[in-house]
Amino acid sequence: MWIWLGAAFGLAVPALLFLIEFRIERKLDIVLSPRQWRANTDWPQSGPRYLQGTELVDFVPRMQQYTKTAEIMITLSSATIVFVPSHVVGQPMLAFSVILLGFAVLWGVLFISWMSYCYEQDLYDPKNFGALNSSTMFGLGFGALACFATAYLTLAVVVARAIADGQSFK
Repeated sequence: MWIWLGAAFGLAVPALLFLIEFRIERKLDIVLSPRQWRANTDWPQSGPRYLQGTELVDFVPRMQQYTKTAEIMITLSSATIVFVPSHVVGQPMLAFSVILLGFAVLWGVLFISWMSYCYEQDLYDPKNFGALNSSTMFGLGFGALACFATAYLTLAVVVARAIADGQSFK
């Protein structure tokens, strides 16, 4: 049961996030490089504090941050898949965490790959990046993060239950 629940969760979360994000973004002008914001000189008398400018900000520094975050998540997930099951045995709920960690690795690698692909396409023609590509990137990135966070929370519960039950660790 826990394996199927993990597989269903791991597949459903990125798809659901994609659908929600696509519903929002399909009506917007989406660009890979964000627009630079500028302070509203009339604030607080009128309008919002910041106004969206026309100049685009370079995406590379953001891409490096996103990639580094995904790499850390992938590394932690992979290490946990290898080391934790050998120390906590006899806990069926552990299968849920391991499946989700596997999905976190898969979605994280696909996120980095998709982001790199979209960036390369954007360099040749900025019109190539739109709501579909952006929503896919969002679904993969936050799907990986959701699987990772849920897996670690569940893993904490499994370990806490094992400790409470007096189970010894190898």
